[in-house]
Amino acid sequence: MGGRLFDGYSRGLSAHLVCHCLLIETNDGLVLIDTGYGSQDITRPRERLSDLFLALNRPQLRTEEIAVAQIRRLGFAPADVRHVGVTHLDFDHAGGIEDFPNARIHVTAREKEVADQRRGGVFVSRKRYRPQQPGTSVLV
Repeated sequence: MGGRLFDGYSRGLSAHLVCHCLLIETNDGLVLIDTGYGSQDITRPRERLSDLFLALNRPQLRTEEIAVAQIRRLGFAPADVRHVGVTHLDFDHAGGIEDFPNARIHVTAREKEVADQRRGGVFVSRKRYRPQQPGTSVLV
């Protein structure tokens, strides 16, 4: 919901948004910035994502679009991803953390602290970190 207010060009109420993930190849392996949704989000969206978010945003949860699938399509394995830098821990940016079990996860200390608390006075702040996404509990 939001149309042009969210994406700058859509007509009507619906907008088209993406979560860009950046893959960097280094001499020491791959570095992934944000994971987007993960494979578990695609197979079990009602268990892992907010019902309100699903209803309002109607995300197109396509297996071929998640980071781990695109990395495989490039000829790499999930184990080749050595580091994941997360800009923030909202489920649409960090949902795929567990798709990269060998990676070291990097996030700011404050973001981890807030996510660990999973509380707040504002409805959105209480819903943005999902305990159903266990990858957010393994941050370093």
